[in-house]
Amino acid sequence: MKRAVLVAFLVCQLAGEMASWLVSGDFRAGGPWLWVISVILLLPGDVAASWLIERFLWASSLNLHQLQWLKVIGEIIINAAVWMLIAASASRLNRRLNRKPAQ
Repeated sequence: MKRAVLVAFLVCQLAGEMASWLVSGDFRAGGPWLWVISVILLLPGDVAASWLIERFLWASSLNLHQLQWLKVIGEIIINAAVWMLIAASASRLNRRLNRKPAQ
């Protein structure tokens, strides 16, 4: 990933995680807006990681706090993979569109 894409990814993930943690904690001043921001910024990793945690680790001996941290790690990894695929696809499309026609 290029530096600009990496910075945008990190900013989106950090803002999404902060909004998610603020909504779930004692600070509820943002209410539904923080929840909407966290859902938008953390898709699709949030949904996929939640499903994986619920499917494979819910009945384990881990407590909810540990499961939440595993979910955060999983969603960041999934989102990084999605962002890399989108960046690679955009780069390939850009190269194809900017290719000079054969003479």
